[in-house]
Amino acid sequence: MNTRTSNASTLTGTAVQSDATWQAVQHVLSSPIFLKAPRMRAMLSFLMMRKLSGMEASISEYAIGIEVFHRDARDYDTSFDPVVRVQMGRLRGRLAQYYATAANVSGLQISIPLGTYVPVLTSAASARPISIKSVALTPLGSPTPESGTRNFISGLEEELALRLFQRFGSESGASAEQYRIEVRVRTEPRYVRATIRLIDANTGQIAWIRQCDRHGELGIALQEKLALAICTDLQNYMLGEDVSGVTMRPDWSQHCPA
Repeated sequence: MNTRTSNASTLTGTAVQSDATWQAVQHVLSSPIFLKAPRMRAMLSFLMMRKLSGMEASISEYAIGIEVFHRDARDYDTSFDPVVRVQMGRLRGRLAQYYATAANVSGLQISIPLGTYVPVLTSAASARPISIKSVALTPLGSPTPESGTRNFISGLEEELALRLFQRFGSESGASAEQYRIEVRVRTEPRYVRATIRLIDANTGQIAWIRQCDRHGELGIALQEKLALAICTDLQNYMLGEDVSGVTMRPDWSQHCPA
């Protein structure tokens, strides 16, 4: 490494860390929401260090993948590896949760608008309240048209809508939906499989996908179990608490816990 470049980076980093804005960043990083999320801490630190050092132009999906998630530059391809896109969605969710629940927020607020990886700083006095990501449940579908399946799906949809409301609350008055939930259900006697997709409403891309299998009679008890599993996994993902890591492609062996 070039010594002059290394020294310059060290001096820049030292100056940033003594900056009042960086101290505000530290308040966020030391909060309970971020303390148990090392990936989120590392990503936010990297982004804010680059921004406060005047290096915004160097912030990109590729740079984050290499510097934060230690991808191998020899074969890292952002087209096939969505780790940055997935984790960025979680980081936005954590920031939203922090500012929505923090008792005393002063100074600057940090946000990362959709479509960019560059943080935006806003005065806390003028910042709009930030809410947890808004989600919309689309009508549940199934490739099997039997009446028993239709009745089960109809009940599951009602149960899932209730669980989502209990977990995420009403979004009336908030910004337009950011994500929509699509669920496809397949059934056999005493067996049901649900595939859940979280779709970015702005891009149409799949942000998260999970498959849940359940055994039992196609009745209310099974509807409750399946709806609870879906909501729990979705909440863990949106709050960045899915410690199992990023699934690059759907891993059909990782079913929801019974």
